[in-house]
Amino acid sequence: MRSAESSCLPRPTSPRTPIHRRARRSTSLAFLAAGALLAACAHDAPTETRPATLAGAAKGWNLVVLSVDTIRADHLNSYGYTVRETTPHIDALLAEGIRFENAMAPRSITWPSLATMLTGLYPSGHGIIENGYGFPDDLETLPKALHAAGYSTTAILSNMCQANHQGWDSFQCSQGRDGKTVDWAAEWSQGVDRTRPFFLWVHLFGAHSPYYNGGDLAERELDPEYAGTLEAKKWRLDAVMEERQVLDEADLYRMGAIYDAAVIGSDRLVGRIVDDLKKKGLLEHTLLVFLSDHGEELYQHNGYLYHACSVYQSTLHVPMGFVAPGLWSGGEVEQAIEMVDVTPTILDLLGVPPLPRFHGVSVRPYLERPDRGGEGKPAYSEYGDTRIHTVLSGRWKLVWNPDVLTPVCFASGPPDLYPIEEVELYDLASDPLEETNLAAGEPARVADLEALIRKRFAELDTRVERQDLPEELKKELRSLGYVAN
Repeated sequence: MRSAESSCLPRPTSPRTPIHRRARRSTSLAFLAAGALLAACAHDAPTETRPATLAGAAKGWNLVVLSVDTIRADHLNSYGYTVRETTPHIDALLAEGIRFENAMAPRSITWPSLATMLTGLYPSGHGIIENGYGFPDDLETLPKALHAAGYSTTAILSNMCQANHQGWDSFQCSQGRDGKTVDWAAEWSQGVDRTRPFFLWVHLFGAHSPYYNGGDLAERELDPEYAGTLEAKKWRLDAVMEERQVLDEADLYRMGAIYDAAVIGSDRLVGRIVDDLKKKGLLEHTLLVFLSDHGEELYQHNGYLYHACSVYQSTLHVPMGFVAPGLWSGGEVEQAIEMVDVTPTILDLLGVPPLPRFHGVSVRPYLERPDRGGEGKPAYSEYGDTRIHTVLSGRWKLVWNPDVLTPVCFASGPPDLYPIEEVELYDLASDPLEETNLAAGEPARVADLEALIRKRFAELDTRVERQDLPEELKKELRSLGYVAN
């Protein structure tokens, strides 16, 4: 089982081994391969002494949602990352609660993914299918539901600033300046109204390119011997992809160091936020949810560094955990869960009526018994309104692209930068990096997984309407590496 306790991680055998060619620990995938009963690692008491987490067990409690942009699950030490220590503060937080080993984002891009977190709907259900799209006025959301239940609602964000947010008593957005976001959160905690329950959502820009939160840590400590030209500047990173530059082992290791530096910087900011809330006594009767919106490719597929075009686990597998002092003591859930499950679970625990429309389910049973066993339910993703889908079922992952569409990753540059085959099948137990497409040799399995996708999305209500974006917003999105056309 994973452990976040060690602060002295082993050095890689070769410091120049590419970041994604090293062996990964695969405890969760071994479980998925077994597909039967499991014995998840419970940090404290065994299951039979764990109190039942009944519906409404946290009724009247506060809610804090802490999300961090662009954090790959497999770059957290608690998820098995051993190249270097990256996330001591996040790992300590997750160890206090229930950590989900296989949480899946619905799309590898911020606005659709976070909108799913706030609605319990896939992007095709809430309509925010691309960055730049806003919340429809009639859409029911988590902040609206909690506001109606008597909560004060506050959002302090570094990204997704212009999404027509609704249901918030107070809304601030720093346009990518995480230091300001953390300072605003501290100011809020100083003056919060303690006579009524509160909902605080803080979203950090985190490890998003061009990796500001890393500062000069990569050059100074993580990879000081590097003599190449790769650096954490947008023009340089874009050139790798647009010019199809070939990165050698030293470059790949440097890319990992650049990204990890931003993860480390983000982890320290999370520590500041959590420490501040604890010191002020604001987490004592508070349900805290931690997650990331998506991961980062880092040259793992098609020479692509970012995330928006990806349909692979490098960007869809995200860290997630629920912390609730006194309701459970900690543990790990191996089964896959989805971002659509977050809002139904929160409302279930807080004793607030569910939203009228939702695609997810409450995962409260896993919070009661993290080691309850069973293979769990499939997890899905969808790519905008082009309807490229993926499904994760047990150890198997299917990418289904029936129209053989190719994502447009840059307004300029090669149009075929990120080809996706019509059908791609991966055995994550033996191939966690999704390097070998097994579809041709597994037609029956492909048909079964395709049927899951067809059935799942055929039975859901959708609202996909193209939205015209203001030119200023398009410019902002392009500056972050998105096409926005």
